[in-house]
Amino acid sequence: MKILWYSTAPFVGVGYGVLTNALVPRIVKDGHFVKIATKHHLGGSLIVSGVEVFDGTECGMLNKLQEVENYDYIVSVFDTWTMAPPGFNNWVAVNFLDIEIIHHQMIKALRCSQVQTAVTQHGMREMERVGFKPYYTPLGVDTKLFRPDKKLRKEFREKWGWSDDTFVIGVVGINYSNDRKNIIGTLRAFQGFHKEHPNSALYLHSDTMGSATQGLPLQWIIASCGFDGTGKPPVYYVDQLAYHSWNISQKELVGLYNAFDVMCLPSQGEGFGMPWIEAEACGCPVISADTTSGKELNFGGWVIPVVEDYYEFSSLLSWYARVPPSAIFDPLEEAYKEWKSGAIKKRQKLARKGALEYDWDVVYTKYWRPLLQDLEKRSVTADPFPNYALKFYGSFGGRILMVDCQLVCQHPEICDLKYPLLPGELGLKDTRSMLARSYPIVADKKGKLCVCTRCPLHKWLSPRFVEECKDTWTELWAFPRIREAVGQLWDKKCFDAWGTFVELDRIEHDFDESYAQALQSRYYTTFQLTDEVLSFFPKGCKVLDVGAGDGRRVKELRAKGFDAVGTEVNKSRVDGDLIVYGDIMALPFKENSFDVVMAIDVLEHLEEPLKAIAELLYVSRDKVVLQITPSEDATYREDSSHVTAWSTNHWKRELFEFAEIKKALPGCGFILEKKKRRSRHEDRSSLPQVPGGART
Repeated sequence: MKILWYSTAPFVGVGYGVLTNALVPRIVKDGHFVKIATKHHLGGSLIVSGVEVFDGTECGMLNKLQEVENYDYIVSVFDTWTMAPPGFNNWVAVNFLDIEIIHHQMIKALRCSQVQTAVTQHGMREMERVGFKPYYTPLGVDTKLFRPDKKLRKEFREKWGWSDDTFVIGVVGINYSNDRKNIIGTLRAFQGFHKEHPNSALYLHSDTMGSATQGLPLQWIIASCGFDGTGKPPVYYVDQLAYHSWNISQKELVGLYNAFDVMCLPSQGEGFGMPWIEAEACGCPVISADTTSGKELNFGGWVIPVVEDYYEFSSLLSWYARVPPSAIFDPLEEAYKEWKSGAIKKRQKLARKGALEYDWDVVYTKYWRPLLQDLEKRSVTADPFPNYALKFYGSFGGRILMVDCQLVCQHPEICDLKYPLLPGELGLKDTRSMLARSYPIVADKKGKLCVCTRCPLHKWLSPRFVEECKDTWTELWAFPRIREAVGQLWDKKCFDAWGTFVELDRIEHDFDESYAQALQSRYYTTFQLTDEVLSFFPKGCKVLDVGAGDGRRVKELRAKGFDAVGTEVNKSRVDGDLIVYGDIMALPFKENSFDVVMAIDVLEHLEEPLKAIAELLYVSRDKVVLQITPSEDATYREDSSHVTAWSTNHWKRELFEFAEIKKALPGCGFILEKKKRRSRHEDRSSLPQVPGGART
């Protein structure tokens, strides 16, 4: 096969570069042709180990190069979500997942790839959970180079002035501005640890100035913790000139790993965890956190359990766990005791034994070679027309369909209309009917996307779906072949039987009762009546669930012994017993009628949420339980009826003016308690109106 390999240059010592340097020569040895496109070599090309490496900064040129030179696949070894869709032709995406939950940007990018791989078991589980079927292709380590070496240990400990009685803790990781490697947590844990054990030392193999990586000023932070910030005992760090000029040999790293007694890297999340596996190959046990791959790559070391309080929400729209210094201190203490007693030798052997399973020869033979053989069987050659079409129309189902068509559709015959645009005109094999699980969307002669008005679902398309359609179609419309095909179809009057069309940008949403019923029957909130939540409910108290939907929470509360009732504005849900009619803006109850009032996934659908909150507090005697979809939540833009685009912090600020926040629940959930004083919002008659429908 001919493979265009897109990654970090093989001479760069980060994980991507190490992988490229290890795998590409083995792929070439198996008889495949490989050329490496890289972001880290600007201008021209050079030969590394017999393979051409050239400037691949202009990603848009790689598809053209693939077409001209007839490459079978483009294999990317980068953070997939950084490569904007629609990606590449015949794209094999090697995916690194260094966050707990795969986020929508990564999913969107992966949908544009033909083959996906995961480098960790954690990544496999997350990708499978959202519908992918990835290969498993872990990273590896050269266990012939990275191995226990008593001579190197003695040499490097003497070099740094560490005696046999010095307990050395090593940290190897990039200094990120968000401290993803938790270097600060480790440093603070060492602050207390060193007071207990003055014969301990901490070594940082990182950018301590924070200049090259736009990271944190570690030298200043070291000094603020009471240590010498110039790299003197007991906190040492790598020579910064050598580190920043990439002038550190693999042998020096091997020497450092051998010199460490334990490596501590309780990271918030690792796409793989190359420093862990390198240290363990040298017989150095590691301390990691039970996040992403932190457990699966720890062979006999110490894994720090992660509890709910450690989780924070990141700018990457996903959860991560920041392990506090107190939780890092305990495994350091255990490692020290085993080092003193000699029991740590058992862990050293387990570390080496586990790392041997990730030797590059084992990894290539067991995982990469079978993948390449499968790719070769596909006999895929580069197509001058990118395969965006099937992805564009084929990915609608299961991604954006928010209702069950059969509940609301009055024109089922439209689903039987054949979809003529791409399969027939372009010779593609997919001949599915147009609306298998999709929407009747086509382009007019000018390339504007339109939706058929005979399908009632056209009124409910989510903003996120509309944007994704337009983004993908922009790529398709760039091809003359597509523009010509669209024009011919309109000239042939292929769409006459469909009725009238409206542009996606001009959709007028119409949320009637059938929409609400269909939506509530398909999507349920993640809110759960856990023991923690119910601990705030007085035994047998009166509970009101506002926006109760089909009444499932009311039934659950009654089964648990509470006097519960629900209200609904959707009259089809009202039964006069469990569910009564009620508008949250004017609830049909007297002041203090209920001990607890709940509103789950309601406020974000209102143009005047402040007035609604005041109403909830008015009918509540004590507590109000809320669950809200905030604007930063990836699902916010899935539902067109969301109108109040407030962040979690914005909701907190507003709610603080109404009541005391007794408990913050996962996501954007709150348990409120009425304040003793009268807040500025509690007077329902004088509640201020929010300009612009309460949008921010």
